[in-house]
Amino acid sequence: MSWSKTEKIIARRIFELARQRDYEILIKKINNKTINSPEDIWELRELLNEKVKEFDEKYDYRYSLLLGIFMRLIGEDLLKIDDLSGLSDNKIETIKQVMKLRQNRVEV
Repeated sequence: MSWSKTEKIIARRIFELARQRDYEILIKKINNKTINSPEDIWELRELLNEKVKEFDEKYDYRYSLLLGIFMRLIGEDLLKIDDLSGLSDNKIETIKQVMKLRQNRVEV
């Protein structure tokens, strides 16, 4: 699927919006942690190590992967369909249809 210059700009904005939301969730989680012991420090380190791996996998900005990434981010409530405004109707419809198919498979 090809991406126009305008869509590339919009896609980057959408991508960064989701990543920012994800960071905000992580920051809240970290701020809610109480560090009173060495074990607490290592738990925090473990959490951050897991998040680094997750973010590296999730936020892979390649146009060939973006629709799938957007679907995942919608599934994780980091994006809404409305956030995709500006992308082609074809791309948005593809995302909606694939997500609907996935949801139907889960419900069966």
